Amino acid sequence: MSLPRCLSRDFFSTLAESVGKANEQYFQEVHETPNPIKLLCLQQSCIADNKYLIETLDGSVPVEFKHTCLALVPPTIDGDRQLVGKVISFTQYKIAPTKSRYLIVLTRITIIPGDYRHLIGHLIPALVYHPKLAVPQDPQNIHDMKQEKLVMPSSGPIRKPQEQPRTVKAVSGPYDSSKGAGKKTDISPVKITDLTLYTPKWLIHARVVYKTEIRKFNNQRGESQLFSADLCDAHGEIRAIFFGEAVTKWYSFLEEGQVYSISGGQLKPANKRFNALKHSCEMILDENSHIQLFQNDDKIPSICCTFTPLNQLDDIKIGESIDVIGVVVKTNDSQSIQQKGTGNVIEKKDVFIVDSTRTTICLTLWGNKTQALNGKGSDSHPVICLKGVKVNSWQGKKLDAQGSTQITIEPVIPEALELRKWWTNVKGKRIIDSPFNELCTLSHIVSATNQALQFKCKFDTVLTLFLAIDSNGMVFTTRALIEILRDNSFSWPACPGCRKRMVNEGDRWNCTRCNSSSSPIHLYMLTLKIVDGTSHLWVTAFTGVGESIMNGVKAFEAVTLAEKGGVDANGRNFSNLFEEARLSEFVFKIKATVENFMDEPKIKYVSFPHINLNQSQKIIKATPLHRDIKFVINDRIKGIKKLMAS
Repeated sequence: MSLPRCLSRDFFSTLAESVGKANEQYFQEVHETPNPIKLLCLQQSCIADNKYLIETLDGSVPVEFKHTCLALVPPTIDGDRQLVGKVISFTQYKIAPTKSRYLIVLTRITIIPGDYRHLIGHLIPALVYHPKLAVPQDPQNIHDMKQEKLVMPSSGPIRKPQEQPRTVKAVSGPYDSSKGAGKKTDISPVKITDLTLYTPKWLIHARVVYKTEIRKFNNQRGESQLFSADLCDAHGEIRAIFFGEAVTKWYSFLEEGQVYSISGGQLKPANKRFNALKHSCEMILDENSHIQLFQNDDKIPSICCTFTPLNQLDDIKIGESIDVIGVVVKTNDSQSIQQKGTGNVIEKKDVFIVDSTRTTICLTLWGNKTQALNGKGSDSHPVICLKGVKVNSWQGKKLDAQGSTQITIEPVIPEALELRKWWTNVKGKRIIDSPFNELCTLSHIVSATNQALQFKCKFDTVLTLFLAIDSNGMVFTTRALIEILRDNSFSWPACPGCRKRMVNEGDRWNCTRCNSSSSPIHLYMLTLKIVDGTSHLWVTAFTGVGESIMNGVKAFEAVTLAEKGGVDANGRNFSNLFEEARLSEFVFKIKATVENFMDEPKIKYVSFPHINLNQSQKIIKATPLHRDIKFVINDRIKGIKKLMAS
């Protein structure tokens, strides 16, 4: 492992020599550099708009020292405020003495392209603050501080090198459970939610809810190892990371589900790229940290989750991690997928889950997580709890299990008991009870039909928000605007007797079904793109619904204007007919069916009338918005009442 070559060498050492010779005026001046200074950002903490307290590393060899800086970063065009792993270039700085060390205030900053976050996890455990950039202390104050350190080691981003925890902390053996944390210090336990970067002394009682496998890695100091554990109390959760010897000492001692008394670690900003927990910090625990088994506390939950209802996934951004709980309704067979980047073969399994909002979603399990449901057939419909699952998009919203996703089958929590009770009540019954005339958005239509296609079953058994008419399709009511209406192919010549498309054989028309040679009648077959505030949809409209969209103009009239030109009785030419129809708003009744194209199933959407369920004849029709405004207003009022009731 090597550092970026662009980093400035010996910057901290040179600065320390200047500080040693400086007078008071030196600390009042703003210093300019002829050449830009480049430092690597290891950690960051936002203290105000565009002001960040950061820990940095220069290009000195060997790699030993880090230092704290205050960076005044100008806002970027894309709004990216991630500095960790970036090289920061600056040409102006100022030195400000603080209580423990000299703070470097950086201005005229430029962020150099590149990402070196993969190096940081290996660097941080071995780095110390530059000893010559520490502010000299009064001898009596230093003696008092050392005495205080012997009582309880401090943690946080600011720590003097000679007061490192590993030299002054009391060592606790992982198997000596008779010695409690309270005997080592007189500190009262604090809530996990109260931990910050500047908490000087802390002690927590927390349950280990998840522990990763040990991961080996190599750096310039040789081979090392790490693992992490997610801890929770009655108020929140935080991640603890262990490196090197700490892995050997604590990995076997820490068991999932047990409660421990923990103190003596370093708090640092959480790396949200790898840490999906809500806490802004994560802790580094070493072999000298004080960890003891503590009595079980029923107030500390076994699972710490904030569940998101499945019907709210449309409001979640792609890439975010959430917690969900649901009932498994279908499990597909595992598949072996070859990864593009590495060429490795990984197992994949799609699982479909539903919750009490009557919404289904596809969940994809990868690797070892595909075995989470082994022995649990979909016929048993187990309750599955997922913590830290990623929201993705493929034919609508879906969920992907990550390496850090925690999966629990049949968890013993109130939410699981309520969900099991709900499922018992609706099992064997039609879950969908939405009224047929309820408006839905286009995004819901796309999501529902794609889920139905993935289920590979009859549409009328699909567990979605919508009601299926029969086994031949799903029917939806929606309000949408016509954005695109194609005028290059808008009708077809139909046989007057059997309505089959007639073939033009030069001097005459012929119907291949009834052998009729009479003149055809032209019927609409419009292709249009409808949109609302959530999505868009390409829809086909036939005959009567086409006439409604074309403001009552018959198809043969449009064909006549297209072939002969001129205008109609209202002074409209062919282009005017389509211009009037575009950007018109309608209440559509849309039917979704599946057709095979190139041996692959494809969803087709057809607009048809707003009819009664018991009506057998389908009168093809679309309702303009102004004619059905009462229906739309009532639906909107119904939605507002639901929102107020919740």
